[in-house]
Amino acid sequence: MAGAIDAVVLGLSPTGLFACRELHLAGRRVLGVDSGPTCGAHSSTLQACWRVGADEELLWRLTQLASRQAQPPVLLTANDRYIEFVSRHGSALTANFRFPDCGIAGELLDKRRFYRLCQRHGMAAPAVWEVRDKAALQEMAQQITFPCILKPVLIHRARAYLRGKKVVLARTPAELDECLSLVPEDVGGWLVQEVIPGAESRITLFAGYASRTGEILQAFTARKLRQYPPGFGSASLAVSETCADTAALAADFIRAIGLRGIFGAEFKRDPRDGQLKIIEINPRPTLWFQLSHAAGKRIVDAAWRDLRGAAPLQNPPQRDGVVWRYALKDLASARFYRRHGHTFVFPAPDVSAARTGAARTWAVYDPRDPLPALAEPLLYLRKWWKERR
Repeated sequence: MAGAIDAVVLGLSPTGLFACRELHLAGRRVLGVDSGPTCGAHSSTLQACWRVGADEELLWRLTQLASRQAQPPVLLTANDRYIEFVSRHGSALTANFRFPDCGIAGELLDKRRFYRLCQRHGMAAPAVWEVRDKAALQEMAQQITFPCILKPVLIHRARAYLRGKKVVLARTPAELDECLSLVPEDVGGWLVQEVIPGAESRITLFAGYASRTGEILQAFTARKLRQYPPGFGSASLAVSETCADTAALAADFIRAIGLRGIFGAEFKRDPRDGQLKIIEINPRPTLWFQLSHAAGKRIVDAAWRDLRGAAPLQNPPQRDGVVWRYALKDLASARFYRRHGHTFVFPAPDVSAARTGAARTWAVYDPRDPLPALAEPLLYLRKWWKERR
């Protein structure tokens, strides 16, 4: 590899692709890394791209790379697997790379620990029940609020049943019994979470970068319009929108827990008590972050500058009314609501803001960097074919 590398992005899904593009537009030379084929690997914004499976090999190659650099590159994680990698190997990486403190990340990624964290800091969140096994879950059925979602602790042991989904939806105690009769016994226990009523277009978003001193930089808010999978997935359609109460509540919580680094948080107002409740915080960029860039914020570049000790960016007001779409997934979600919306646990979302948006941006497509958008449907076909075999 010729020349200096300013940043390494671990994970090249559309989330990592956004980070690579923003860094490239800021004049950074970027190395992208992933363990398998991804759309981001085809981006022209990359100075180089590695496909590395084993953590030990990745750690060795990163160490060799850093030894040839005049200044330590910034290391950014774009998915949970690489957050765990950096947390596990932080002591070996810290001498040669600059990256945010990962101390709180484990509590944010583990749903049980996250709920306890919210309780300690008085942050309203959906109720969660921890259950050790199937029999105990059936005994607790009278205490659980329905509808609810269930997630096995050892999700890999239930993959054949879940069929690509992350959670199981139970609307009634009878549906709970039916779900449990089909799932293997040894899944390490269950996490049960109440469902906040209302359309997914009521979900608000907050993003930014918490600096080494705890200052929140390039803060940005938006609203989900639709998500995939419907009801319990990631955004597929969103709009930039000023959400002052979401921003204030999230900023206070982020400061209180001592989070450092890039973050993306989700909230939903509960119509039963009027409270704004936190759904999750991801200690990394998330899928919809391209929307923040199109609305005038530079979250990843702010992180790079802070970690390298460079002058901070200006912080202009965000541009509201920008519509972001992940086209392939949003088409599937829209089709689901047309066919099943009348029987679904949530009402159809209000997507009218997408029709009147001031501008549009996309999860993968960018005319200045077209290959990822061409590669993505082929990668989906490849994955579909492998699952059918």
